[in-house]
Amino acid sequence: MQKSVAFVLPKCSNLRNFALDFMKKVFIFLYLLCACSMMGHAEEPTASASARVKREYQGPEVTKFAFETRFGWQMVNLAGQTNDNATGFRGEFINLSLNARIYKGLSISWRQRFNRVPESTFWDATDWLEMNYAFNGKWSVSAGKQVVAIGGYEYDRPPIDLYNNNSEYWNHIACYQLGASVAYKVNDNHRLTFQVSNSPFRKEIGSNNTYGLSLMWNGKCGMWETIWSVNAFQCTKGRWMNYIALGNKFNFIPQRLWLELDYVNRASSGQAFFFEDCSVIAELSGKPHSSVRVFAKYNYDVNNTGTDADLYVMNGTEMHGVSGGIEYEPFKKHPEILRLFAAGGYSWGVNTNPGGAMLDDQVIFNVGAKVNLDVLKGLKWAINKEKMTLW
Repeated sequence: MQKSVAFVLPKCSNLRNFALDFMKKVFIFLYLLCACSMMGHAEEPTASASARVKREYQGPEVTKFAFETRFGWQMVNLAGQTNDNATGFRGEFINLSLNARIYKGLSISWRQRFNRVPESTFWDATDWLEMNYAFNGKWSVSAGKQVVAIGGYEYDRPPIDLYNNNSEYWNHIACYQLGASVAYKVNDNHRLTFQVSNSPFRKEIGSNNTYGLSLMWNGKCGMWETIWSVNAFQCTKGRWMNYIALGNKFNFIPQRLWLELDYVNRASSGQAFFFEDCSVIAELSGKPHSSVRVFAKYNYDVNNTGTDADLYVMNGTEMHGVSGGIEYEPFKKHPEILRLFAAGGYSWGVNTNPGGAMLDDQVIFNVGAKVNLDVLKGLKWAINKEKMTLW
């Protein structure tokens, strides 16, 4: 007779204890299994793997998408009489900008000014739309609509950050043109840029088949920073206008007190002397508090060449301007979002340009606000908040 084997269950009173003991042993086994697995991969933790994947990703990515505008109240007084057409509440800028990486080393940058009425095409209201390719840490090339590579800090600052008390030269220079450039980064403090573009004078002389050559140096030597350039632009009657633009910034107390000093010399054939056509701009800025900037500015434009080569600061012009103002950024953690400002200036002298911006015995006062919203950052925050809510 074959021996029978039976599995004997515990009594009903002990069934619950048996099940609990069995489950306890299963959980201990699974815990030990997971612990061994984690020990086997200790050299590659999950966080590091995730970070490595992120570093290696070089595909399309939008890095900036922002909207900015400026509005307020302006008063213009000429020889004691208020200019009613230029005085009152006004909006001055509506800008949309985008920066994106297309692929490794290849990027695109765009800024559109929607308050600017196009004269013929959409490109007239486009400040820039260019593609850039960085070969390595030293060389890069770019092409599209670009900022013409002219030196100077007044020229370099965005128009939305200046308050209608600027040099005559700045008010007329057509600084956004189609072209191509190549840049070489010498080191972290010095960069050289060579550019071929349309001439800034192309509309004034009625020919798009005109060109400009520019060589610019961005540098930093201790407290001294530079934006210097030499330029040659085709202008009237087959002549060339040559610029030497020397932008200098002196950081006396970093982030607290600095001076921007520009000298722009313009010369063309037919001039008797080299320094007869030039502009000088000096602006002293101080920050008594991290959210407050006060500034004082002087600008001077002169042209005594006796020629008609310069179409911006015309022959016979000699203008002076003084101005000052204050800016306040109320949000300490995000100072770029909102800026409140008040600025005023006075100009005097002779301006022979019929469409001149600086006029004799003219007072301009501005008060208002600038708003700069990083749309991309806001969308990321909203998406993360929604994820947290769903979780």
